[in-house]
Amino acid sequence: MNTLLIAGLLTAGIRLTMSIAIAALGELVGQRSGVLNVGVEGIMLLGSFLAALGSVQSGTPWGGLALACLGGAVLAALHGWFAIIQRADQIVSGIAIVVLGLGLSSFLFRITMGTAPTALPAFRALDLGPLTALPIIGPVLFGQNILAYLTVVIAAILWFILARTPLGLSIRACGENPESAEADGINVNAVRFGCVLFAGVMAGAGGAYLAIAQINSFVENMVVGRGFIAIACVVFGRWHPLWTLAAALGFGITEAAQIRLQIWYPEVPYQFFVMLPYVLAIGALVFMARSAALPRALGRPFVSERTL
Repeated sequence: MNTLLIAGLLTAGIRLTMSIAIAALGELVGQRSGVLNVGVEGIMLLGSFLAALGSVQSGTPWGGLALACLGGAVLAALHGWFAIIQRADQIVSGIAIVVLGLGLSSFLFRITMGTAPTALPAFRALDLGPLTALPIIGPVLFGQNILAYLTVVIAAILWFILARTPLGLSIRACGENPESAEADGINVNAVRFGCVLFAGVMAGAGGAYLAIAQINSFVENMVVGRGFIAIACVVFGRWHPLWTLAAALGFGITEAAQIRLQIWYPEVPYQFFVMLPYVLAIGALVFMARSAALPRALGRPFVSERTL
């Protein structure tokens, strides 16, 4: 029984991980280029709504995912315009994106889909035949939906790009020493803008995962802090794609555990268990931030003679 409980916990933990992991991987790229976007929460919210709307209108979750990515790119472009082109404070711009995403998602939901939750066309767990039927590890590793496997592949690709390719070197140079990067012929603001757009697409996809792969519905403010947890995972993972994915997995497993604790200990107010994953995330962030070597130019606008 204990083994089955662990398998169930890990299976649910992976499922709860992916929305955070997808957004965190995108934010990691943006931060490695030197741009902080605390608006991930707002982009995920809009992405959740657009995924719900797109899946209903197209009849397929892929349509919802595409629309969510497009919406994430639009909000990210807005943040990039303020933070990179206008050189506004990146935190203030990000907070504005959070408020905008919250307001837009709620308003558009009410005028298009109504206030009642709607069952959505969603990504289902894949059936990999004999692999899925394996004891214990089958449901854990081979019983997830396709977006979960794509997230792991994206993390590996990002690790390779950032660590082993000229593009990755350019991104890291823009986040560490943009003046030297420009002296080497790199258009720093163009690279940063591209990374911010990628982060927006990934945040939109992270929100879409919630609506069309995890909950299979949309409700207002359904992200409930996952965007901020994604930012914490970037720091906890030390701006490394694979470690960031592992940090998100840790939060997902903790989230799955607190749901089970509510059932096992009904005499304890459920709010206590709900807050546990966030308390642990804050504690881990404070602990890791002391020794984290963040990109040296993170949050600092770059003034260039080039035009974007």
